[in-house]
Amino acid sequence: MSTEATPSRSGGSLPPEEQIPTNWRSWGWLQWLIVGQILVFGLAMIPFECTADTSRARLIQASSNCRQILMTLMAYAGDHDGHYPEGETANDAFRELFKAGLWDDERAFTVSLSPYEPDNNIGEAPAFEQALKPGENHWAMTRGLTDEASGNAPLIFENPTQASWPPVWNADLAGKKEPGRAWKSGKIVIGRNDGSVAAEPLSSDRGPAVSLKKDSTGKNLFEHIGPHEIMDVAK
Repeated sequence: MSTEATPSRSGGSLPPEEQIPTNWRSWGWLQWLIVGQILVFGLAMIPFECTADTSRARLIQASSNCRQILMTLMAYAGDHDGHYPEGETANDAFRELFKAGLWDDERAFTVSLSPYEPDNNIGEAPAFEQALKPGENHWAMTRGLTDEASGNAPLIFENPTQASWPPVWNADLAGKKEPGRAWKSGKIVIGRNDGSVAAEPLSSDRGPAVSLKKDSTGKNLFEHIGPHEIMDVAK
């Protein structure tokens, strides 16, 4: 499109404000309103999409960390007659992985937006006393399971707000760096005894003590395997 000044009827050039392309000048107020709304909507979607992508990435990373730990627990059980490590807390149980020579890095024991953050100081063999000290492990664990238990049995899961059976989480703290919080999607990452990992939905996205969503039988994953003890995180 030419940008030369448009001649006026008197032979001179039009003032700059009248040198707008003819098709733009012909637009009515409704057309400009529509364009304005499209621009505003598009700009508003940018931070939302970025936030959504970030939340998904965090959840994927949490699931990856859970899977690494789960696979190592299964390797441990293979060397210990099918029994998983145990301790007073989940931190104690997971420390057994270091002692067994199956693990040498603390960083998978946290996730984004967790209040529990390891410093990756594991101490010295054979005790590895500095590994997963209180406040350095995000994951809780079911006590007493073996690798012959039901494949659907939840073996490790994000720290609950109450370590009673079945465990519950605080949906009101979703997306916050607080103990027992849920994800903004209303889900909790859980590793099952068959080696699978999934972000499992809670029964509600509101409430300070919310359990997992029940299935068609009226029970959730934890209720299906009956009462068990929880090895909670060391705070």
